[in-house]
Amino acid sequence: EVDYTSMHGVVEGAADHSDLALEAAKAKRKVCEAKKHLADCILEHQTMLLNLWWQRAEAANSRLLTADLNVGRMHMECKKDGIAAFTNSECMAAKTRGSTI
Repeated sequence: EVDYTSMHGVVEGAADHSDLALEAAKAKRKVCEAKKHLADCILEHQTMLLNLWWQRAEAANSRLLTADLNVGRMHMECKKDGIAAFTNSECMAAKTRGSTI
């Protein structure tokens, strides 16, 4: 065990000890700063991914709306022409593509 007191009662090595404690605190602060920076980067990355998925969902929603409108239009055209519409090439083509009328 180190004796920090001299014969005169003055603490020896205390300055060295406090310097080391200060350096350790500074190093810990740098680690905390790096962890915060990493967390900020991860958050930015996740936000970008979220925006990308949001755009993909919007595009899929737009394609779905277009498909719904096409189905509705085909349904109305076939219904407008009555039974004769089933001989109509456009209605037959829609039916062979798998569209439900």
